[in-house]
Amino acid sequence: MSHLMPRAPALHVLDAAIALWVAIWIGLGVAIGLEVAQLTSLSRTVVIDGHAVETVGRSLEPLKALPFVGSVVGQEAARIASAGASTVRGGESTTSSIHVLSVLLALAVALLPSMPVFGFYLPLRLERRRECRALKAAVRAHGEDPAFQTFLAQRALAALSYHQLRREASPLWMRSLESEREQLAAAELRRFGLDPRLLGQRRSRA
Repeated sequence: MSHLMPRAPALHVLDAAIALWVAIWIGLGVAIGLEVAQLTSLSRTVVIDGHAVETVGRSLEPLKALPFVGSVVGQEAARIASAGASTVRGGESTTSSIHVLSVLLALAVALLPSMPVFGFYLPLRLERRRECRALKAAVRAHGEDPAFQTFLAQRALAALSYHQLRREASPLWMRSLESEREQLAAAELRRFGLDPRLLGQRRSRA
């Protein structure tokens, strides 16, 4: 699957673009979550008002001892206290719901646009990184082997686009693979972001 990835220079640009994409959506998700969370100030106001109404209702309860009107005042006081308590419960429930909604919205906005990155691009990127490490180890062990260089040249030739093939003054399919072996092997290393001089490291150390 790593063959779907672009060449190393373009891959670095793609990495930066995708990192920016993810950062923008995470920032937007956090901003939206914070904005929604601020709505709890309204529900807290409702809770405060509910407590005030409940307090008024309870303060009227002693008046139920008055003759003639005491029973009526007592009933109204109970209704007022009950309404205040109900308002408090509703405000507290709304506050909790707003907190949950703010978190869910933040996660949805931050993660949903980034799911293709974590589900598709990131596994390909990790596979490409493993291949780079494996290729680098193989080059260090067999870089001077003509057969290995021919293998690299074949991989490079298979990876070239038709546009690149047509752009050549002398088409690559008309050349001898052996004559272009070192150039194509170097091109394969560059495709993975490796230094072509790795092919001659052992010779230079000798």
